[in-house]
This record gives sequence, C-alpha cells and structure tokens, in this order.
Amino acid sequence: MIKKMAFGLFLSWFLICTGCGGDKYPTEMTLEDAPETIAEAFKDEKNSNIKSMANRATQLLKAKNYTSAHGVLKQLMSLPDLNSDQRDLIAGGLMVVAENLQSAAEQGNAAAGQYLKMQSFGK
Repeated sequence: MIKKMAFGLFLSWFLICTGCGGDKYPTEMTLEDAPETIAEAFKDEKNSNIKSMANRATQLLKAKNYTSAHGVLKQLMSLPDLNSDQRDLIAGGLMVVAENLQSAAEQGNAAAGQYLKMQSFGK
C-alpha cells in the first residue's frame, strides 16, 4: 500500500513539474539506454553545474545505483536553467528509474521500498 502511495506521489510531483496540459510527453527510454541518452544530451552543456549533475546521474545509472540516480535526476530537474528538451529528457529518465524502483520494491527490494517510502513523505 505504501509503495503504491509513493509511486502515486511521485507521479503527482512529476506532473506538477512537467505540466500536464500539453501534448508533449517525456522522452521514452529504457534503463539500458538512459546513461548514453543523458550523456549525449548534455555533452555540450556550458553550465558546469548542470553538466556535472548530468555526468553524475549517468555514472550512477551505469553503476545501477537507481536510488541515488533518481535523487540526482530530481535535483537536475529542479534547476531553472534547463531548456525544454533537457527537461523532457530528464523527466523520461526519472520515469524509467521510478518504474524500476517501484518494480524492485514490489519484488521485495527493501532499499527501493525504503527510498520510495521516504520520497512519499517528502524527506
């Protein structure tokens, strides 16, 4: 029950951040494609903070550290200097990572379940 609530809260947060009135949906990607997709999209980024965070997210995704990757992607998504294509891409990354965490939690992964529970309570 808490896991479904956490995922529901994430989706609510996601819709608020990306807007739900437009026709555009986040870029679809797989967990396997996410590191390369994000790395390619941010390779020429001039803002060193954005580039550093994108590189960190890419490293965490490659290491399959999805809870940490999710946190970095959320922070990256909150930066005001992202352009709409970057925001769309990060939203897609957040979705695929959240889906993976939800699935892992449902299969008994305690770390994923705890992370989702913490996210649902805004901690």
